[in-house]
Amino acid sequence: MGVVIVILIFVFTAVREIGEHLSEISEYCGREAAMDIIGSALEQTMAENHDTSLYTLKCDDTGKVIAAQLDTAAANRLKNRLTEEVSCGLSELDENGISIPIGTLLGIPVFSGKGHSIDLGVQQLGAVKSEFSSKLEAAGINQTRLTVYVTITVEIRAILPNGHRDISVCEEQIINDSLIVGDIPQYYRQS
Repeated sequence: MGVVIVILIFVFTAVREIGEHLSEISEYCGREAAMDIIGSALEQTMAENHDTSLYTLKCDDTGKVIAAQLDTAAANRLKNRLTEEVSCGLSELDENGISIPIGTLLGIPVFSGKGHSIDLGVQQLGAVKSEFSSKLEAAGINQTRLTVYVTITVEIRAILPNGHRDISVCEEQIINDSLIVGDIPQYYRQS
């Protein structure tokens, strides 16, 4: 009777450890898959949209830059196309799921990535969110750097044998980087 209890305790402990390990690995694999989808969608969208100048520089009569104005129509088109590409990629992930080799679950480095795979389902939670942001910063005595970023946020759920694991991925990428050159100063004084 004592041997049966020891075996049951061992099996219960092993199943619990493998379940926790499966949850951690599924989060890692899900996050990696989502980041790959976002990267591919951004690459595809930028390749299709050769004109990534989201800002128009306004100049005065002498040619001096006085303002940078956002082209909202171009920005919205780019944002919508990017969101659509990410959603399509997540739909494919939803159909295919993620696979985790059994050797990886054991936690022994020699067996990592080996053996049959456990296929887990993945579901998209909510809509893909994408936002543009920009940053102006000094880039020298008479230069200003205008950098435009897109931040994409996706929520997915990995379906595990004993429940699920929600995964949130937020990826920020530069989509435009411009250098605006101003007037050359007549003198320079360092404090």
